[in-house]
Amino acid sequence: FPAIGNAFAVLSNPEKRLRYDEFGSDQEHVSTGQARHYNYYTEFEADITPEEIFNVFFGGHFPTGNIHMFSNVARDAHYYPRRHRNERVWTQEQEEEENRPQNSYSAFIQLMPVFIIIIVSVITQLMATNPPYSLFYKSSIGHVISRETENLQVPYYVDKNFEKNYQGAELQELEKTVEKDYIDYIQTSCWKEKQQKSDLSNLAKLYRDERLKQKAESLKLEHCEKLSSLIGMHKGG
Repeated sequence: FPAIGNAFAVLSNPEKRLRYDEFGSDQEHVSTGQARHYNYYTEFEADITPEEIFNVFFGGHFPTGNIHMFSNVARDAHYYPRRHRNERVWTQEQEEEENRPQNSYSAFIQLMPVFIIIIVSVITQLMATNPPYSLFYKSSIGHVISRETENLQVPYYVDKNFEKNYQGAELQELEKTVEKDYIDYIQTSCWKEKQQKSDLSNLAKLYRDERLKQKAESLKLEHCEKLSSLIGMHKGG
């Protein structure tokens, strides 16, 4: 690296290069019984480090502002790189400061749908009211009073303020809705009972299990019987 630095210092300075071409290297000498070696003028020495030489060949740029050839200005060689490094750090910090609000705004935009869903859910829960009836006893919402529809005698439960709010035509329309919901529930339960009985019968045949066969035959289809009864009542009415 010292040899390369010396050659670089000579070739980059026109005066030193002309002097070297005229006089050559006067520092070369041969000692008796010793191998040839070289000494160099201090004025030919360059204020360049091995790292800077490496950057010249492999860094992709010419160190015009960071390298000074003359030894009498060697102090400046350490000042400029430090200043440039500080400038790069300051520029990077400035860019981060400028990008930080944009990143925060982008994150807020991405989370906006989640905030909207949460707000809508809260508003819906606040505005939601309890249904006026239930097919089953539910003390948690006040449906503890038992009633029956006038047409099909379907049982349902209401709260203590039901009679004040539903009378006449409104009560008739509500009971039609109650009967429809009840029929849907009975139909679904009947299908489940039939499916359960069919599964037990198939298992009994597959494993030839007499106990499963008896259980399948003894399984009652209570909801199916209720459905048949409601259909008969509806036709009779």
